[in-house]
Amino acid sequence: MTAAILTPLRACLRWSEWLDSELTIGAAGVALLLIGLAFGQPVLAGAGAVGACMVARNLIKRSGRFGPVAGGDDWAGPRQGAGGPQQQDTPPRAPRPRKPSTSEGDLIDEMLADRRYALLLRPETASQIDREQYVRAIRALDEAMALTPAGSVLVGVAAERETLGHEATANLLEAGSEAVARVEPCYLDRYTVTNADFQCFVDAGGYEALEFWPEEALPALFDFVDQTGVTSPRFWRDGHHTPGEEDLPVVGVSWYEAVAYARWVGKRLPNDAEWTKSCAWPVESAPGRVAQRRYPWGESFDTRKANLWSAGHGKPVAVDVYPDGATVGGLEQMVGNVWEWTSSTLDETTPQSVKFPSALRTIRGGAYNTYFENQATCHFQSAEHPLSRRPNIGIRLAISMDVLASASQGAGEQAVQP
Repeated sequence: MTAAILTPLRACLRWSEWLDSELTIGAAGVALLLIGLAFGQPVLAGAGAVGACMVARNLIKRSGRFGPVAGGDDWAGPRQGAGGPQQQDTPPRAPRPRKPSTSEGDLIDEMLADRRYALLLRPETASQIDREQYVRAIRALDEAMALTPAGSVLVGVAAERETLGHEATANLLEAGSEAVARVEPCYLDRYTVTNADFQCFVDAGGYEALEFWPEEALPALFDFVDQTGVTSPRFWRDGHHTPGEEDLPVVGVSWYEAVAYARWVGKRLPNDAEWTKSCAWPVESAPGRVAQRRYPWGESFDTRKANLWSAGHGKPVAVDVYPDGATVGGLEQMVGNVWEWTSSTLDETTPQSVKFPSALRTIRGGAYNTYFENQATCHFQSAEHPLSRRPNIGIRLAISMDVLASASQGAGEQAVQP
């Protein structure tokens, strides 16, 4: 990378070696607060106050001077009453050790280990790394994500009525944008985000890095805590997932936490149409005439291919279980195991005559406790409040193909288009 890109990154890494990272972030929060007050900028002042207070809270929690902070609502951790579980006497487990990154190679190794390869493939970054580094990032993307080609997909009522072998009729197509959506080429994760993946975000201070969070989520950051009051997914403890559950999908994360994680790794949540097309893999036999699958594998449900209530597990399983239920494009567990957040609101995906009182975010795919098979199809849509932190909702991410470096932008003329 050029000095312009690497210098600030190296400076941050050196500071993290000299000072406790949370104290540094807290000082930055106080600075933002003072600047905001001095120049009459309420947004800066509010962000600084939230950052400083949140870091102070985490430091107090980790010092063991107070008991667990009780969750105040659905998206916080369980309430700890007088007769509830008490904080353990043993000290919290230390975050995953990170090797100090003192060179460009170390920094790229760390980014690849944290699955942040998408950031290395952006034009502004890819042009500054060498061929070997670029190829490693391309291989990481190819192993972790699968391409969904451009094309049309049936959505809403049209998708439920017209599955594989039953092309959309003229009457359905008259609904226009409410029946058929156009999807541009994009990549989707082959698996849902795991506990191990999300642990990297937590260990890197993702909850304290306000630049990754939507502005409207800042007042809610105090509620995004685990069972011991530390900022992390709802069902974790001391900022760590349960040992042995590294390969399980991360759950207990709100829509805002999903967005922050996506930004940190350089991706985004898929929208409703992208998710449906990736799952159903439609065939457009003629312009405007689309046929698509009801389930990723075909028309009939097969209990051996998805973790729904009928499978009998009663809980999430590892993200690579049920490989026979993969989509045509190679995405696993698009149906079953956990619901998946999308970027779409329910208002965006329903007829204009139907209005909802709040900006509910859509979820897709069904979960381990979904009883009815028709609620775990490629087309069934449900929704949740963006602050909900359910035990059966996880994350699958996407990245648009047009934001990735082209052959001429990545590692000079020698790079290969993803």
